[in-house]
Amino acid sequence: MHCVSCEILLEKELKKIPTLRKCKVNHKTGDAEIYSKGNIPQEQLEKVVHECGYSLTEERPHQKTAKPNYSDIAWIVAGLGLIFIILGQIEITRFLPNFGSQINLFIALLMGVVASLSTCLALTGGIVMSFGATAHVHEGRKHHLLARAIPHLYFHVGRIGGFAVLGGLLGAIGSKINYSLTFTGYLTILIAVVMFYIGLQILNIVPNITKLGFHLPKFLSRRIHDLEGNDHHAAPLLIGALTFFLPCGFTQTMQLAAVSSQSFLDGALIMGAFAIGTLPVLLSIGIGSTYAHKQKMNFFYQVIGVLIIFFSVYSFNSGLILAGSEHTLDFWNRAGDSAAAEILDGVQVVQMDVDWSFQPSQFEVKKGIPVRWEINGINVSGCSNEIVIPSLNIRQKINQGLNVVEFTPEKEGIIPFSCWMGMIGGQFNVTN
Repeated sequence: MHCVSCEILLEKELKKIPTLRKCKVNHKTGDAEIYSKGNIPQEQLEKVVHECGYSLTEERPHQKTAKPNYSDIAWIVAGLGLIFIILGQIEITRFLPNFGSQINLFIALLMGVVASLSTCLALTGGIVMSFGATAHVHEGRKHHLLARAIPHLYFHVGRIGGFAVLGGLLGAIGSKINYSLTFTGYLTILIAVVMFYIGLQILNIVPNITKLGFHLPKFLSRRIHDLEGNDHHAAPLLIGALTFFLPCGFTQTMQLAAVSSQSFLDGALIMGAFAIGTLPVLLSIGIGSTYAHKQKMNFFYQVIGVLIIFFSVYSFNSGLILAGSEHTLDFWNRAGDSAAAEILDGVQVVQMDVDWSFQPSQFEVKKGIPVRWEINGINVSGCSNEIVIPSLNIRQKINQGLNVVEFTPEKEGIIPFSCWMGMIGGQFNVTN
C-alpha cells in the first residue's frame, strides 16, 4: 500500500462483509486487523482485497517497489535539459503570464495530471466510481451516456470550483501575512523541496510522501468519503469541493504555493488549474472509460517525474535569489563583466533595459555613494513587471518607459536583484 487513501479504500470495502465488526488497515506495515462476530472465509477476504488491487500473504513480505530505470532517466534528463537550454536561449520568460509565486498555470496543470494518475489519489478515483452508481441520475434523457455522466460533471464542477475558492482563501490568508522577501524566498525553497521529493517519488526512488506523515487526519478523510452514498443531486458538487481536504502530497504542495502567492486571484488560479489537470483521468474513470495503469505508462511517468524535478531545481534557485543569497545554482550567469556606474553630481547612475530579460544584468558601484538605477521598460512580461532587491527589501513595479530605483549601498559585497518570481536576475558588485 502507498498512502492513507489506500487504508480508507480497503477499510471501506472490508466493512461491507456482514460479520465484520471493525477493521484497521496500516499502509506503512502492510497489515489489516480484522474483528468479526464469526469466522470469515479467507477466500472472501482475498476477494475483497484483490478487487482493491492488493493481495494477502500468510507471511509478511518485504515491501517491494518498482526499481527506477536509471538509464532511461539519464536519457530523459539529457533530452529535457537540451530543451530547457533552447528555451532559455529564446528567452522563454517572455511568455510567462503574471500568476502566483513560482507556480504558473502550466506547472499547476502538470501536477494535476500527475496526481490524477498517481496512487495518492486512489481514494478520489474510488469515490468517483462508487458514487456514480448511487448519485442522482437524470433519467429519460435521449443519450444514456450523458445521463450517466451528469453526476460526474457535477462532481468536477464542484471540485474545480471548490479548489478555486479554497485556494483563493489560502492566497488571501497569505496576503494578510506581512512577511519579507527573504521569507518569500524561504517559502519558495520549501515548495521546491517538496516538489523535488514528489519527482523522486514518481521515479520510485523514494517512498510516498504521505508515509512521512503529511496528510489530513484519517477520521476527517473518512468523513468526506462517507458522503459518497448520499443520493441528493447536490451531493456530487459538495463531494467534489471537499476532496480539497483529502490526503495527497501533490494537493498539499499546490496549497502551499497558493498561500505563498499572497493573492486571492492567484491562489484561486493555482488550485483551479491543478483541479482541471486532474479532470481528464478522473472523469474517464467515473464514466467507465479505460483507466491508464501506471505499469503501462512507465516511460510517461519517468518524463513527468524528471520534469517536476527540473521545475523544483528551478524554483529552488528562484528561492535562493528571492532570499537574497549571494550563492545560487545559476552561478555561471554571474560570472560576466559588470557595467561600471557613472557618477553625476555625487550620484552613481546605472542604466538597464527590461527587454524580456535584463540588459545588462551586472553593475559595479561604490560603497556609501547614492545609486540612481534607471530602468527602461521596453518589453515587459508577467515575470519582469516587478523587480525586487531582497537584501534591501525593495520592490519596484516596472512599466513601459523610464522607471527609477534609488538606494545607497552601505557595505561591500554582492547585492542580488531579480524579477518578482526569481526567474531572471542580476547583481550589484559593491566595492570600497
